Amino acid sequence: MKKLFLFLAIFAFAFTSCKKTKDKSCTLSETTLLGNYKVASIKYKASATAPEQDFTDQLQACEKDDVTTFNANHTYNYTDAGTACTTNGDYNGDWSLSGNVLSVDGDPGTIDNFSCSGFTVALADYNTPGDKFSVNYTKQ
Repeated sequence: MKKLFLFLAIFAFAFTSCKKTKDKSCTLSETTLLGNYKVASIKYKASATAPEQDFTDQLQACEKDDVTTFNANHTYNYTDAGTACTTNGDYNGDWSLSGNVLSVDGDPGTIDNFSCSGFTVALADYNTPGDKFSVNYTKQ
């Protein structure tokens, strides 16, 4: 009986002490930014006091499955994936990261939030002074 109790105690200890951590913490860096992303949402505010408008539904069906890949050599690839648009939308360019400022082909945007599953980049003064254009990307 003592051996059975000892076995059960060791068995219980083994399963309770080897918990895996589900909360994976990501800090924005060039390394953690690498990967494939799809656009999850597109939003626009005409001014600081204007209501935010959602323009995600303005994407064509063939654009909703496109993938942007940030490569380790500071290049990116935009791939017209899945359903191809009539005019192929594939293109490449360069990117850089300085703090929370992501520059794509020299155009800077501020990463407002970053997680293991994606990020939002905001472009201030996009069309007019005081406006804000935001794109939310989901990691694939």
